[in-house]
Amino acid sequence: MKKLPLFCLLAATSLAAVSCSTTATSKSKHTKFTNRADYKKTYEVYRDEEVIRSANSSNTRVKIDLSDQRAQLLVGQEVALDLPCCTGKAGKRTPSGQFKITSKIATKRSNIFGRFYQGNKVVYGGDRRKWSGGGRFVGSPLPYWMRLTDDGIGMHYSGSVKRYPASNGCIRMPKEAVKTIFAKTKVGTPVTITQ
Repeated sequence: MKKLPLFCLLAATSLAAVSCSTTATSKSKHTKFTNRADYKKTYEVYRDEEVIRSANSSNTRVKIDLSDQRAQLLVGQEVALDLPCCTGKAGKRTPSGQFKITSKIATKRSNIFGRFYQGNKVVYGGDRRKWSGGGRFVGSPLPYWMRLTDDGIGMHYSGSVKRYPASNGCIRMPKEAVKTIFAKTKVGTPVTITQ
């Protein structure tokens, strides 16, 4: 009978060692990725599949780094995703600070930016507030929309993720990465935006 408690103690110790080893390996893989000379310019997405599998809408948070133009999906202190993003250009800067996702819409369209049509012809494209020529407005698609502010700043997919600030304030992200973030977050998930 004395062998059973000893066996349980050894099993628990081994499990803890494997868990710590996995965390250390995960951190060293991400550190190697961020130490690359092209980190601030690469379009490559870092994915830690083990950490992603452990992620759920109750244990994740998002970090946006405006100076690096990178975003991270975090589970605790572990990086599940590290991806390029494109934030607000001069005059339309993405605000820094602490936010929470306030709504999520998989197939949102912009109510400010888009195109005006007369019949089937595009007569204007851009900010609808600058057009007075009439026509039918169709907002630009903002797939995997996650709102952060009351004045329309959010994270979403875009096919135009530059490696410098170029958006109208939103945080543009590549499709597969933002799909994962959308799936692994919820309304209320914290988002930190730093300089």
